[in-house]
Parts: sequence; structure tokens; C-alpha cells
Amino acid sequence: MRLRYAVLCVLSPLVLSLATGCSKQEAPKQEAPPAAPAAAAPAAGGAAEGKALFEQKCSVCHPLDRATARKEMKEKWASIVKDMQGKKADWISDPDAAKIVDFLAAEHGKK
Repeated sequence: MRLRYAVLCVLSPLVLSLATGCSKQEAPKQEAPPAAPAAAAPAAGGAAEGKALFEQKCSVCHPLDRATARKEMKEKWASIVKDMQGKKADWISDPDAAKIVDFLAAEHGKK
């Protein structure tokens, strides 16, 4: 009987700490920093604007390395971005999507 009580006293706090540790919710993600200033965009070209849009729009739903780990042709990037546009209505406009696709194809495209 004492052994059961001792085991119960040892295991209960352990199980309780595991349960509370696993149930903690993640802190909400902070919004991506605002897009680069307009003065810097023309100097760096459309790639900088596409990168800023990619970081701002795509990071809301998933980590950016999920996309940047891939290498795809421009047509495949366009298809992927089009699918993402359908997941959250009015979040990524067609002009923004085109800039994001251009950035992805230039920086993470198959050569």
C-alpha cells in the first residue's frame, strides 16, 4: 500500500506537469514588418517588392522556409500561389501574386 502511495505521489506531479506543459498555447505570431519603403523598391527592382510581399502575405499562414526550401519552375510557382490565393479570399491580389511569383521564380526557381 505504501509503495502505491509513493508511486502515486511521484507520478502525479510528473503527469500533471507534462499535461500543463503540452497544453500551453503558442503566442500569436506577430504580423510581418511593413513592406519596404517605396523609395527603396525602385532602386532594388521588383524582386525586393516581391520578397516583401512574400514575407508579408505568406508568413501569415505558414513558415517561410516551407516555401523557400523548394525549387520550382515559374509555372509551378504560379500554380502554387494561385492555390494559396484561394485559401484566404482577397488576401493576395492578382498584381501582388504576380510579384510574389516573379520573386519565387528568380530566387527559388529551378535553373
